[in-house]
Amino acid sequence: MPNTECPQTRRAELFVRTDLPTPSEKRRDAVETRLERLRRAGRIDEFETTVWAKRVPVAATDCAERTRYEEFRDWATEAGATLAPFFDTRLCYSWETGEKRTELVMPALCLAVYEDGDLVQVAPFARGGAPHSIEECLDDLETGREPTTPGEVTISTAD
Repeated sequence: MPNTECPQTRRAELFVRTDLPTPSEKRRDAVETRLERLRRAGRIDEFETTVWAKRVPVAATDCAERTRYEEFRDWATEAGATLAPFFDTRLCYSWETGEKRTELVMPALCLAVYEDGDLVQVAPFARGGAPHSIEECLDDLETGREPTTPGEVTISTAD
């Protein structure tokens, strides 16, 4: 349920894959610049950038990326949104073990917004077939629009 009171603290966390290609590095820089501008304008209190793996085994239980994905999936369920196709699962081959396994593929960039410690927005996401980008989330923060609210949409996650 969305918080109807003004948040005491609002923070953003930008997740980026390791070894980004040059276009994604430029996009990361642009997003970090906007986050810094939002911090200076008082729209967010702080932000940080966290590096995560490109993909992780779906069966992993002690993995930070998997734990974060589950938090995002719970948000999507409550918000009537979907994380697919931005988070996806694929059958991958391991050169080390020679085995195939299903892995969760993380997006190159992902933004999470927290108010008073509660997750209130994940981007990118989709609702009703319409994608919502990180840039749209930043626009919402910049203009003071409320983060996404729960809706009546079929849920689809990468599980």
